[in-house]
Amino acid sequence: MKRIYTYKGFEIAVELEPVWEASGNVTLLPPRGFIAVVHIRTAGATRLMIAPIRLTADNQQPFATEVAALMAGFSAGQRVVDDTLVQ
Repeated sequence: MKRIYTYKGFEIAVELEPVWEASGNVTLLPPRGFIAVVHIRTAGATRLMIAPIRLTADNQQPFATEVAALMAGFSAGQRVVDDTLVQ
């Protein structure tokens, strides 16, 4: 899943990577959680402003839900824009 948000003239793209259980069996189980990958670029541009940021929840565990991962990614993107990119 990927969502793109606009914020203060920038695009914050949050892409989710599912984390699967490691087991020897081939079964169709839902993912154990999600990692958020945040990409920030100027709105309409193709080049990234900074390197992608990979986020996990507490104690380097994946986020339990897609919504939690998306919101954490967007929030982190907002902080980067506010703290380093907007003058």
